Amino acid sequence: MFLKYFILGILVKLITGFDDTITHIPVLASLTRKRLGKLAYSIGMMLAIITAVIVAIFLIHLLHAFPYYTYISAGLIFTLAILIFFDILVQKPRKKVEQKLLKKSRISFMRFSSLVGIGFVAALATVIDDVIAYAPVLNGDLINTIFAIMGILLAAVAEIIIIIYFSRKVAKIPYKNKIAGIGLFILGILILTGVI
Repeated sequence: MFLKYFILGILVKLITGFDDTITHIPVLASLTRKRLGKLAYSIGMMLAIITAVIVAIFLIHLLHAFPYYTYISAGLIFTLAILIFFDILVQKPRKKVEQKLLKKSRISFMRFSSLVGIGFVAALATVIDDVIAYAPVLNGDLINTIFAIMGILLAAVAEIIIIIYFSRKVAKIPYKNKIAGIGLFILGILILTGVI
């Protein structure tokens, strides 16, 4: 059973992180070209993802207080899928965040601590919507939740490696938001049918 939650954690992070990757590529490229700078930015990203997981755990416990919480969770994910699929949520806010970060980065981007902070803010701005998708996966008992968190963090490390080493290839993939939206829609169906 724990393997199921581990795989679900990986899948949820890959689905929700697919469109986030596009935001981080130009921000990271404009901030630093050195490994130490990329490492600092990556640490900030991981801290933001851990924060999102903690918020998702609280969210799922809050949803459990309501009857039919499964339908509420699925409804939130379907809403998120529609918003991402039609670029309602993704495109405009991320451009604004990216512009703000690029302005702030010119102040002191060479310092390790500031790059960690910028990585945290950039990732937090992009993973806030992911909290809704993380919550149902973190719905199991303690062991299953731990394995789901491990899956999310493993996929986050893979996302960071892709951002650092394969950014040009990822930027060329067409219909990224459509793919992420369809993935979230499938996740919503899995929640409604009781698979998750």
